[in-house]
Amino acid sequence: MAVKTIDDTENYTIEWDEEIGAIVFTWDKYVSGATFREGCEALLDAIKRRDAAKVLTDTRGINAHDAEDQQWMQTEWMPRALDVGLEYSAVVHPDSVISEMDVESILEGMEHSGAEPLVTSDMAEAREWTAEK
Repeated sequence: MAVKTIDDTENYTIEWDEEIGAIVFTWDKYVSGATFREGCEALLDAIKRRDAAKVLTDTRGINAHDAEDQQWMQTEWMPRALDVGLEYSAVVHPDSVISEMDVESILEGMEHSGAEPLVTSDMAEAREWTAEK
C-alpha cells in the first residue's frame, strides 16, 4: 500500500492513499474552535493540491464536535470543499449513535450538491466504498 504523508501534527494526520485514490484525514485527538478549523483548512488545502475528489476521514479517536464547529463545517467549509472538487466523503466514526448523528449533521446537505457521503463505523467498509468511487 502506497501511503504518502502530507501533514502530520499532534492533532491530525493527512495522507494520500494511492490504493484507494483518496486523501485520508485522521483526527488524532479532540480539538475545537480555531484549532479544529486549522485542521479543516489544512485538509482543504490538501484537497486542492492533490486535486482530490475523494476524502476518507477517520474520527474514531474523538466522540463529537461542538455545535459551533458543526455549523461552521456545514455552512463555511463544506461549500468550499465542494467548489474545489470534493465529490465523495467517507467518514468513519466511533461505534456510537451520538457520534453517528454528529457526523450526519455535518454532512447534511452534501447529497443535495451532487456529492456523495458515506457514514460508517467500519474502516474496511469506508476504504472499499472510497476505492470503488
